[in-house]
Amino acid sequence: MIPTLDKQIEFLRNVGNIPEDEIELAETALMLASLDRPGVSLQKYRHHLEILKLDMENEGHAAKTAEERAAALSQVMWGRHEYKGDDEFYDDLQNANLMSVIDRRRGLPISLGILYIHAAHSQGWNAEGVNFPAHFLIRIYGENDQVIIDPFHKGKILDAKDLRELVDTISGGSQQLEHWHHARLGKRAILVRLLNNIKIRCLNVSDFDLAMNALKRIAYIDPGKIIHKYELGMLQIHTRSVEEGKKNLLDCLDFMDENMDSNDEEMRKQILRTLKEMRAYNKPNVFELIKGDIDKGE
Repeated sequence: MIPTLDKQIEFLRNVGNIPEDEIELAETALMLASLDRPGVSLQKYRHHLEILKLDMENEGHAAKTAEERAAALSQVMWGRHEYKGDDEFYDDLQNANLMSVIDRRRGLPISLGILYIHAAHSQGWNAEGVNFPAHFLIRIYGENDQVIIDPFHKGKILDAKDLRELVDTISGGSQQLEHWHHARLGKRAILVRLLNNIKIRCLNVSDFDLAMNALKRIAYIDPGKIIHKYELGMLQIHTRSVEEGKKNLLDCLDFMDENMDSNDEEMRKQILRTLKEMRAYNKPNVFELIKGDIDKGE
């Protein structure tokens, strides 16, 4: 069955309204991917998710420790299905589209990580995203232990030394390993990070339409964070979609008035300044206002 645009948006809005633990990570990533591949059925890709589950049952049925489970994941994902990071064409947007990732067996750390987490969860194992800067990682739990693995590099287990070296490489020696680098990244935040990878890459090549599409999808699945609608509104004004941008910025002001814990004074000032300047089209530098963590290949 091929979902219609209305059904796709309805699905994403529902994801934005349900509790974190009810989000189906891989299914939501497929629905996001299908928005950029209209007319293509999801049946083949859902079937592949079922195949991963069956392969994990065969490979990991006796795995108890975190290392055994990581080994089973690596054997299925890399050994059997040959998933790995795309070093050659890292910034290709196909690497952030889960349908294309399944077709090509190549992807970003974040998109590959979604498949790894799906495979682990299919066995009832505890697995979660790790909030590592610029390179998505996964934490796998055993019955009494845990390990961190790198889905971009065939599910390799990373120890503290590996993590320090990865931070050093990614930051060019400007950062050290911090405790927050190990923090859990929930399902909603994983999906936002996936879309941020698309958003930032599109902005880097001035593809504002695709960047706005990514921001709209982020706002659907994470409506509790006003920053997404703020970025969307600012980008719309930058691209002369003035009325849409104005509406989104006014919605931000209303949201902040109703939710005092979300009242960001700097954001409020920027919105009011932008609305005041709109008639003259004195546009702010949108590249300084829109942010997001983007995965890098290392």
